[in-house]
Amino acid sequence: MFRSISTLLKKFLTDSSKVVISNHQDTEGNCEMTKEVVKNYTEAQEAELIAAGVIDNAKALEFAAKFGKDVRSVRAKAVRMGIYKAAEKVSKTGGKIESKEAIVADIAAIVGKNLDGLEKAPKLVLQTLRSKLSA
Repeated sequence: MFRSISTLLKKFLTDSSKVVISNHQDTEGNCEMTKEVVKNYTEAQEAELIAAGVIDNAKALEFAAKFGKDVRSVRAKAVRMGIYKAAEKVSKTGGKIESKEAIVADIAAIVGKNLDGLEKAPKLVLQTLRSKLSA
C-alpha cells in the first residue's frame, strides 16, 4: 500500500512547479489523487526572461527586484530555460584560471620532450619555469 502511494507521489512531484495534491475518496471507497500545478512564474514573466536574451547575474538581480523574487529563484529559472550564463571564474589574483596540465603542455612544447608527471609540481613553480624558459 505505501509503495503504491510513494510511487504516485513521486510521479506527481516530478514537475518543477509547486504542486498541490488532493486525495478524494468516493462513497465506494475508491481513492483518487488529483494534481494541481501552481506556477511560480507567469507566462508573461517567462516571455520577458526569454526576450532579455542571455541572463547573467546582473540581469538576474534586475529581474528579481522587478518580479519580487529571490535572485536564486530567477537564476534557477533561467538555468532551467537554458538562457543563463554563469560568470567566468577567475583566480585569487584576478587572472584567468589555468590548469597545471596546460602549463606543463606549454613547457613540454618549449623543451620538445614529454614531461608526464610534472603536473604534480606546485603551480607557482611551473609558472616560473615556463616564464624562464620562454624568455
